[in-house]
Parts: sequence; C-alpha cells; structure tokens
Amino acid sequence: MNNKFNNRTLLLIFIGLAALFTLSRLSRVREGDRSLMSELAVIDTSRVSTFSIFPASESGREIKFTREGPDWRIASGDLNAPASSQAVRSLLAEIGSLEAEQLVARDPDRWVEFQVVDSLGTRILIKEGSRVVVDLIAGRFQYQPPPQGNYNMYGQNQGSGRTYIRLSGEDEVYSVDGFFALSVNQGFDRWRDQTLSRINKTALSRIRFDYPADSGYVAQNAESGWMVAGLPADSASMDHYLNRITRTSLTEFEDSYRPVGDADYRLTLEGDQFKPVVIRAFSVEDSTFVINSSQNPESWFRVGDLERFSGIFPGSSSLLPEGR
Repeated sequence: MNNKFNNRTLLLIFIGLAALFTLSRLSRVREGDRSLMSELAVIDTSRVSTFSIFPASESGREIKFTREGPDWRIASGDLNAPASSQAVRSLLAEIGSLEAEQLVARDPDRWVEFQVVDSLGTRILIKEGSRVVVDLIAGRFQYQPPPQGNYNMYGQNQGSGRTYIRLSGEDEVYSVDGFFALSVNQGFDRWRDQTLSRINKTALSRIRFDYPADSGYVAQNAESGWMVAGLPADSASMDHYLNRITRTSLTEFEDSYRPVGDADYRLTLEGDQFKPVVIRAFSVEDSTFVINSSQNPESWFRVGDLERFSGIFPGSSSLLPEGR
C-alpha cells in the first residue's frame, strides 16, 4: 500500500509541477516572452541576398537592397546606386538583435494604435535566396525621457526609446527596447554611399589643387613638414584640413547632373599606398557646385555652401601662416 501510495503521490506531484510550468510559460507569453522576437528575427547576414524596406516616411515606397559580391546596391523607382556597406551591416545587425520586451496586444483592432499596418509603419522584408526569413512592420516609436539627474559618463542626460513591432501575418504586437523605428524609417539617400574621400592620412604625401585662372597650387609632405606653394604650411591649419579631406562624406545628391566640359576645380590626392583620388567640382550656378570623386564615381553631390566648398577646395592662404 505504501509503495502504491508513494507512486500515486509522486505522479500527482509531477502532474502538478507540469501544470505550473505550463501556466508559467503562458503567463510569460502574455507578459512578453523576451526570447520570442529574437528567435523569429534571427538572420545569417552572410546568407542574406536581398532585402527591402518600405519606409513610412516615403509613403511605403520600396527601397531594395541587393548584394553584389562584398558590396551592396540599392534601388528605388528609377534610381539605382551603391549602398553604404557600413549602414547595411549596422541595419542587419540591429534587426538580428531584436528582442521582444513585452507582448502588448493580440487584437488586430489595436494595430492602428501601435501603427503596425503597412500604411502607417515601416515594413522590412529579408530573404536568404528565395526564402523569406524576416517579414515585420516597425510601427510607433515612443520616446521615454530619462529620470531627472540621470547623466551618463559624458554628462549627457539621455532618454530611451521603445518601438512597437508586428510580424507580418501575425496578430501579436510586441514592444522592443530602442530606437529601431527611427533607424529604419529613413529615405533612399540615407542608405547610399555618401563617400567623397576615404584615405589613410599618414599615407598621403601630395595634394595638387587645380583651380581657375592659374590660382592652383601644390601641397607636399616634405621631411620638415607640409609645404604649400613652396612655403611652410601652418601646421594646425594643415592638420585640420588633412583630417577633413581624408574622411569626407556628402549627403545631398544630384542624380540628374551630367557634366559638360572640364571641371572648374580639381583636387588630386596622392600617396605611395593608394591609387590617386581625384575630386572634381563643376560650377552650376552662383555659389553652387556639383562634386564627384573617383572613389565613388557613380555619385554626384550638390554643395551650395561656400564655406563647405572651401573646406574641400581651400585657397593656399588658408593653409599658410597669417601674413604669408
């Protein structure tokens, strides 16, 4: 009897524990299972061949990303351009790390409230070959101010954010910690290669400035330091310029521009460890130029700020000591 009683008791205890475990799991799903979203959004970035974003800010117009070897290209409508590989890698990494913080709704009647419908949210569709691995809508973004006096190590009082997400074809809406909705709700130009020049500063040895009316000059890195038009450069001004010209990006594109004739300004960056980089500028109207670089030959940039233009094509006097 004791043996039968003990077996029956153990069986009842086991059933009870199993029931408690099941109830606990269901409760966590109702409250928001943190692992659920990451499991559904896991991607192998090395296998992703194409993906598309349909930004709410662009009224859902598709921006398609296509891998071409180690590089990426993007297309939207009639525009097809090189993509920023760094921006693409960051975006895919952010999607792959998504984790649900809380399950906030199951009722489709609440989708509009959280903006997780195609007309209000930003849809992301990712494929590995022909297989869809991620299909979700990033909806409403909710900013959360920081507690009063909550400063980080840099003395900044920063808040946090929350994005609401729904998987396409599913009813559930999840909240995700962070600024994901803002990251993906960007226009076409945000994802383009905005590079004008990327050069190792220490490898740069010579810069040739070809300007109108024989106003050009040459800057040369000599043993004693940089020389500008045969004169010793102002070290601080020259260093500031080198920092800028070896890592320059522009964000305003001029896709319809086609050059006629020679460039009005030409900059040639030379060094032993890289192929010369040529930057050309064409005057299109008063104080406005279209600029192109051999490092990013498909892209044409508009610069309508003379100060910005002079930062790329400086006069010799700005690199020399005062009075020279």
